[in-house]
Amino acid sequence: MAIESSTREASVAIASDGNVTHSWRLDPLARSAAALAPAMKELLDQVRQSGQSIDYVAVADGPGSFTGLRIGVTSAKALAYALGCPVVAVDSLACLAAIPWSQRPGASHVAVALNAYRGQVFVADWTHQQWQQALRSGDFSSQSHVADIDSWLVSLGPLPADAIVAVEPCLVNKQYNRDVMAVGPSADWVARLAHVRAEHGHFTSPMNLLPRYLRDSAAEEKLR
Repeated sequence: MAIESSTREASVAIASDGNVTHSWRLDPLARSAAALAPAMKELLDQVRQSGQSIDYVAVADGPGSFTGLRIGVTSAKALAYALGCPVVAVDSLACLAAIPWSQRPGASHVAVALNAYRGQVFVADWTHQQWQQALRSGDFSSQSHVADIDSWLVSLGPLPADAIVAVEPCLVNKQYNRDVMAVGPSADWVARLAHVRAEHGHFTSPMNLLPRYLRDSAAEEKLR
């Protein structure tokens, strides 16, 4: 089972050998804390009815919404602990980048961004070679960081002409001076990338899983 809750549009999915068999996208107007558990139960019931079982739980561990990540990671930990199975954590931005790579595999470069609010974005970028290395190593997170949105927009200037810029839909109205793809992370891609990580043995114990926020929350910053 895969869980994605790093943005307002949370989703869950079931996959077998990296192929998504069941998928459920939550209502973005509903509270993830209230809607995620029923969706997970529905998919679990479908899995059990088919005579299958859950080998591991995959989850997007960040960066992203503080509340969303806490809900998703806590749900993954609880489910994995109850089932006695390991967890596979996947970088949220890597899931975002997987979508344009799948549509234009010949692109030399992909840059992605999620809204971090307060004039900031969670960003990452990869050359095609870096992406392939990440697929083999399972280390997607090393490219992820926080940036001021204006500085990040400037940094896109030197990218190759065939580079893809993919952003959360709420960020498409910025001044990019190039074509931009509006995409959002999904549990389907968490499942697919988790399959790659699992093949290379990148499992973790539910007790060791933590969200990757990349920065302090607004409340934490006020306390400093």
